[in-house]
Amino acid sequence: MEEKESEVTRAVREAVVKAVETGEDIKEKVVEITRDTVKKTLEGAEVTREKVESVAKGAMKGAIEGARKTEVDAAEVTKGAAEGIIEGTKQAGTKAADLAEHAAEAALDSAKEVGDKAVEVVKDVVKGFLEAVKEVLEKKKE
Repeated sequence: MEEKESEVTRAVREAVVKAVETGEDIKEKVVEITRDTVKKTLEGAEVTREKVESVAKGAMKGAIEGARKTEVDAAEVTKGAAEGIIEGTKQAGTKAADLAEHAAEAALDSAKEVGDKAVEVVKDVVKGFLEAVKEVLEKKKE
């Protein structure tokens, strides 16, 4: 499992660095990078809570490392990474979508190492996500 996590971290970090070097809009690119990496990693894998959390943390770690390496605004990068992690988890299939809340929480935990501003930014993303999940669950009950 550790090997897979480091693979996710490396892939995200390298893609963030490349995006900055090529002058792409980093916030949009981070969402895309983390979404695609998380989705690809979870598809075809046995999706468990631990797996989702591990992939989410690995993706956030890679985004943070990429931000530090390129000296771009870490808070913006973590926000984009959180959005991408949640989106990628939801797109990976029904079972993964049910565990997206755990991915959001894992992303929030990982963002704590960046500092208070990043945590606040990611909390807003997670809060919005959790409200959306509640709406979906309530619609399913109807």
